[in-house]
Amino acid sequence: MAGRRASLYIADIFAMIAFSTALCMGIELFLAGMTLAQSVSARIAAVPVNLLTGRPYGWFRDWLFRLLRIDRSNRWRVVMGDTLAFVAFQVPLYVVVLLMADASWRQIAVSTASITVLFTLAGRPYGAFMDFCRRVFAGAMGDAGDADQ
Repeated sequence: MAGRRASLYIADIFAMIAFSTALCMGIELFLAGMTLAQSVSARIAAVPVNLLTGRPYGWFRDWLFRLLRIDRSNRWRVVMGDTLAFVAFQVPLYVVVLLMADASWRQIAVSTASITVLFTLAGRPYGAFMDFCRRVFAGAMGDAGDADQ
């Protein structure tokens, strides 16, 4: 059981850092027009947040799947569950970040509406990537248990 918890902890944090780095760098470089140096700096600054939120997101997602009785054999329910989990967890976190940056309520509303669209599109790809990382890390740590739960 301790090996399973450790593999989930490591997998969830790794997934959060790797996925957010790839997603955000793409946005920063190709949509926002940031330089590579600016994007790398932003991604380095994001690592502590990802370290703090990677595993709690995994707990939240697992809890939501149990609460909604999402059967992993039903692809449509998994897509909806991952989308709901990602939006419900990440949007409030994003609002807190904007509040800490002293954004106005108008700026928060506009930014949150925009990011909600992106998070809706990213929910399932992130869930699939996190499940993949859980399987890889569970196998690497010799955990024979089901890492998707």
